[in-house]
Parts: sequence; structure tokens; C-alpha cells
Amino acid sequence: MHSRFLIAALFLAPLVPAVAQQKVDIRRATTSDVSIRLGGAFASLKVIAWPVDSIALTGAVGAGHRLEGGALHPTGVTSGMKFFIESAADASTAGNRLELRVPRNARVWVKTGSADIDVAGVAGGLDLNIIGGSIRVNGKPRELLVESMDGAVTFSGYADYARLKTATGNITLDGGGEDLSLMTVSGVIQAANGERPLHRARFESVTGPITYVGMPSPRADIRIDTHSGGIELRFPKPANLELDAETITGMIENAWSDRRPIAGREGRGMELAFSSGMGSARVQVKSFKGNVRLTTN
Repeated sequence: MHSRFLIAALFLAPLVPAVAQQKVDIRRATTSDVSIRLGGAFASLKVIAWPVDSIALTGAVGAGHRLEGGALHPTGVTSGMKFFIESAADASTAGNRLELRVPRNARVWVKTGSADIDVAGVAGGLDLNIIGGSIRVNGKPRELLVESMDGAVTFSGYADYARLKTATGNITLDGGGEDLSLMTVSGVIQAANGERPLHRARFESVTGPITYVGMPSPRADIRIDTHSGGIELRFPKPANLELDAETITGMIENAWSDRRPIAGREGRGMELAFSSGMGSARVQVKSFKGNVRLTTN
């Protein structure tokens, strides 16, 4: 009896039509330095610079989602656009995949939850914020601001000004810049500047390890700090640098030169200081409990 009532109720219940995936194709003439803001829920976003003063936002949003926004100036060439993906509480973001093409000198601001973001060729400003997923930037942005909770962050290229911050996410630098700062709580920082000059840089962590491979530019200022994370430095030989390293309770191992570390202040921890070649680049290393190791790359 109960089963017959249940079957009848199912037949009498209103049918709610499923909303199919919606195609996105928005194109608009813009200024060469247009400002674009994109927020909401999506699974992936590719941002690509192209040699055209216009934007093209393409891709798709899945069922339960709606893309809103547009030009800040409804007519003529616009200098700003804003988009937001609204979502139902239980809607999956897997189908929300977008590609954004912008002028090379555009400024792009993105804020989302867990997503994979890839940026290539943008020379203007980038401000990217995620919780999880990943952020990969390749190019020469004038300004690069990245914040992530547990998403990995990778930057390849050269930036005039960059601030990369994570809580548990790893940070990878394959490039250089005028003024860079890489900060994490427990993520891993791996930095290498290769052939690109690195002038001023700060690498900081609480418990995460930090590795730097390369040679700072002449007159560079590099500072590396951890609380309990290990620090490894790999410099070429010969090198023109001045190094000062100290730990409060950690150890220092020098496999790069014949200079031996000495006991720290009041007999605690260790210190190492030396100048090589012209000593033009300055590297300062500090750790409370982490060990420090110097070797060749």
C-alpha cells in the first residue's frame, strides 16, 4: 500500500527541467590597458595576452550556474569589464571552464575558490586569488599579486614587482625580477632565477623548506627567513657575493667554500659570514630552528 502511494507521488511531483551547459562567447573592443575583473565559481581559467585592443571571453558554464556582468561603459570602447559566475549551492563547478584573451597591457583581477588558473603573456597587472587548485603565470607582468590557501603557485618569467603568498601551497619561481617576495606558512618554496637577473627578493616561511638555486645579479639584496624550515642555497663557482647566515638552534653546513661556521651568540646556534669575489651581491639568511646548507649548483 505504501509503495503504491510513493509511486503515485512520484508521478504527481512537478518535473524540474535540467539547465543545459551554456556556451560563453563575449567579445568587446577595449582600451589597451583595460581592467578586467572575474569572480565566482569556475574549475579552470586561461588568460592569454594577444596583440589586439579587445577582449574575448569564451568557454562554458554548467548547469546551476549563470554568468553575469559586462562592460562598465555600455557603448564605445570600454576601459573596464566585470564578470561574475553565480552558482546554486549544490552545483558542481566542473563544467565552468573559461578562456579570457586580453590586450597585452591589460590588468586582470581574479578571485575564486578551487580552480586551475593559467596566465600567459600579460605585461600589465595581475591580481589572482584562490583557495585551492593552482596558479601558473608565464610572462613579464609589471605587477604580480597572488594569494592562495593550499593551491600551488608557479611563476616563470620576470616581474617588476611580485608578491606571492600561500598558507600550505607550494611556491615555485623560475625567473627573476626587480622586487619579489615569496611567503608561505608551511608550503615549499623553490626558487631559481636561471639566466634572468634577480635584484631584490625576500623568501619567507614558518615551517616550510626554502631552496634557492642560481646567482643574484650584481648589487642584489636577497633575504631568506624561516622559523623551523630548512634552507638550501646552491650558488655557482666562482660567484661575487657576500653572505651572512645565522641560526638560533639549527645547524649550518657549508659545502660551497672552505669557510667554517662558528658558534652563534652566547654559544647558541651557528653563524657563517664570508665574501667571495667582488662581494657585490648580498645574501642574508636567518632561521630559528631550521638547518642551513650551502652547496654548488
